[in-house]
Amino acid sequence: MTNKIKNVIYGLGGFDESKPNNNVVEVEYYTAEELAIVEAEETKAAQRQALLDKLGITEDEARLLLGGN
Repeated sequence: MTNKIKNVIYGLGGFDESKPNNNVVEVEYYTAEELAIVEAEETKAAQRQALLDKLGITEDEARLLLGGN
């Protein structure tokens, strides 16, 4: 199991410091497969942004140049 939190579910009333465990009833963690997908997407986005920075254009300008919406 990974230790990266995907979702925190609170009990009735939401976050409450006065209740045990701040009223957390469940914590969902990313599976190894989900975490690999998320990390791959983050890497791809960082590479895309690095290229845009190198070219000195924004993502919207790149879309205009490439004819995308």
